Amino acid sequence: MSFFKDNRHFHQIAFVFKQYLFWMLFFQFLRTIFLLYNLDEASGNNFIEVIKAYWAALILDNSAAGYIMMFPLLMGLFKSIFLPKIFYRINQAYHYLMIVLAVSISISELPLYDEWKVKLNFRALTYLARPSEVFQTASVANIVLGFLAIVLISVLAIYVFNLFVLSKKYAQTSIYGALAHLFFIPIFFIWGIRGGLQPIPVHLSDAYYSKSSFLNLVAVNSQWNLMNSVVKNFKYKDKNPYVFFNDTIAQQTVLELYHTNKDTTVLVLNNHRPNIVVILLESWSADVIKSLGGYDSITPEFDKLATDGILFTQAYGSGGLSDEGISAVLSGQPSLPSVIVVNQPDKYSKMPSIPVDLKKVGYYNYFIFGGQLNYGNIKSYIYSNQFDEIYEEKDLPRSLLRGRLGVHDGYLFQHFLKDLKRLPQPFFAMIFTLSSHKPYDQPSNTKFFWGGDAQQYLNAMNYTDSCLGAFFKLVREMPFYKNTLFILVSDHSHHSPKAWHPYAKEYRRIAFMWYGDVIEESFKGYRHNKYCTQTDLAVTLLKQLKVEHSEYKWSKNLFNPYTKSFAYYAYNDGFGWVSDSNYFAYLHSEKRLLFHKFSSPTDSLLHLKYGKSYIQKVFDQYLNM
Repeated sequence: MSFFKDNRHFHQIAFVFKQYLFWMLFFQFLRTIFLLYNLDEASGNNFIEVIKAYWAALILDNSAAGYIMMFPLLMGLFKSIFLPKIFYRINQAYHYLMIVLAVSISISELPLYDEWKVKLNFRALTYLARPSEVFQTASVANIVLGFLAIVLISVLAIYVFNLFVLSKKYAQTSIYGALAHLFFIPIFFIWGIRGGLQPIPVHLSDAYYSKSSFLNLVAVNSQWNLMNSVVKNFKYKDKNPYVFFNDTIAQQTVLELYHTNKDTTVLVLNNHRPNIVVILLESWSADVIKSLGGYDSITPEFDKLATDGILFTQAYGSGGLSDEGISAVLSGQPSLPSVIVVNQPDKYSKMPSIPVDLKKVGYYNYFIFGGQLNYGNIKSYIYSNQFDEIYEEKDLPRSLLRGRLGVHDGYLFQHFLKDLKRLPQPFFAMIFTLSSHKPYDQPSNTKFFWGGDAQQYLNAMNYTDSCLGAFFKLVREMPFYKNTLFILVSDHSHHSPKAWHPYAKEYRRIAFMWYGDVIEESFKGYRHNKYCTQTDLAVTLLKQLKVEHSEYKWSKNLFNPYTKSFAYYAYNDGFGWVSDSNYFAYLHSEKRLLFHKFSSPTDSLLHLKYGKSYIQKVFDQYLNM
């Protein structure tokens, strides 16, 4: 051992391997934290299957370590030629910074996985870039414990790094040490970062080994995953990753989907200029709505409304976030994996808009939200939609009772009702609820003591539902009520006690209903069973109002009997496709179907073509905006 310790050439080589070994072990340590934090997710898998995650993780850990080691190798090269101490200290500071970043990524994604069931990615990073939103939605305990965890783990890791990796003395300059570092640089690049000499570099799916989606995420290196997500997102700004067919075939397939044998509409309203009130329901899942086949007693007021309204029983959330939901509702814009259209003014400014089109025919537009509209860049999008009045938390009276996110739904509905009485008719008024979003600090007693990790969500849903009941009890007495169409629709779905996979179609079902005296008597209580998403609201509504709607390319008229029944939805790593008897959820990174059910082999080919052509052309449209 004295030979290796005293010989300056071998000392430098040993230092390279000690740095590399530290990162490989440190990644496994961070992985263990993620596993233990979400240990209940691993239930149903035997111990051996869980432990395999550490072996499957090595390929991405090795790649991540390769990226991290490129800078130390350069510093080692300079240290071997020039001034050892200066480059040694630079390298030391670099590792400290990388340790803090690695810990911050791993700790930040713990609550993220609770909510979205994904690891930290570019999309989530755009939200973390707005700290005020994070502080509002997370509990004080989670924030404090998160910061403490980052500090304590970082300090511990730096201590271990200093103790076992850093040398107590500085190596002398050495031409052989310099040559060794030059030799290691391409090795770490090829073997580490690329994963070898094969034509295709290491990929996210290389860490996947289990039928359990959770265990696959355990095996994925969090730091590598985030970097990969950021790089892909920027790449996708100019390139369509979802090209399956030549453009002519994809275009013809999409035209076939939207083709109707007859352009006709069943008129379900008794006049074509009603007032319109859109109630955008935060995170309302069909799982907790009895009239949609969900749990009993959680949304009794919604269920009462459904007996006299038009209930869309097979509605799906186009995306999984509020900014995706609101653009699907107002602009008929389908969500896309990896990119967020509402975050890009140059894109969303070219999308059509229901309030913009209604303003052309004399409608007065109004929008209210009890929280802060800067969440997900919604504020910029809303202000581009020609609303005559826009209100958020800062604009509302201080007397209205608030929680951490903003004004509670009950008090927001009361204020909304007062404003509706003074609006010039016809009006288009939209209210966006918030109490069914974390941190669930609504002013109501706990009613449901079951549901596991979704218990608070169930009680928040019940609270917002009670607010709906109180609102409709009062609004029926208003003079404008007889001439008002109420549209209740979720922005997206949510995790429920049924614990569906977040990419599964069952998870994505949402609430969607029309209600009001303007609905023809023969359609009150009608259950509409065609598959749809929020994007279909635009053409369906504008057809009833006899308003021009040709710009809503991705919206279909649900009251045309000849309209095809299908729904598309997107998630971070792919998309889902649902029709009357066929369904699949596609994982793009793995080029495979996560879930599927086809009525026949012929139908499987046809519907795969439908879904793949659809996302190909939606992404093309996004790129060309």
